[in-house]
Amino acid sequence: MEAQKVDIDRMATLQVRRELWGGLAALALQTAGFMRLTFWELSWDVMEPICFFVTSTYFMAGYAFFLRTKREPSFEGFFQSRFVVKQKRLMKARDFDVRRYSELRLACGLPALHPQSPCASSQESHHHCHSHCHCH
Repeated sequence: MEAQKVDIDRMATLQVRRELWGGLAALALQTAGFMRLTFWELSWDVMEPICFFVTSTYFMAGYAFFLRTKREPSFEGFFQSRFVVKQKRLMKARDFDVRRYSELRLACGLPALHPQSPCASSQESHHHCHSHCHCH
């Protein structure tokens, strides 16, 4: 079960990293579009309020993220939140019995599973770091 759990964590990490790279691409395209509109199509006088409202929308999205997840609206907080979602989805798809896994961990003297990023758990408890998350 441990090998299956490590594979689930690896796949969840990979999926979240893809989402984050997609988000970066979307932000880069938006920035390029705003630059085009600002310097070639329109003017700063037109684009300034648009940029202000887009920035305000991002701030509200970060605040809503905090209210929904109780996590700091940071890249790490977003990664951890998305990791838990992906991890749970993969566990369900693969019929991974979390309760049984936690029972076996407790029987072996290990802490029970608490769904979270493998990076967060290895940094907090200084246990084995999964090489796919690049923990220190």
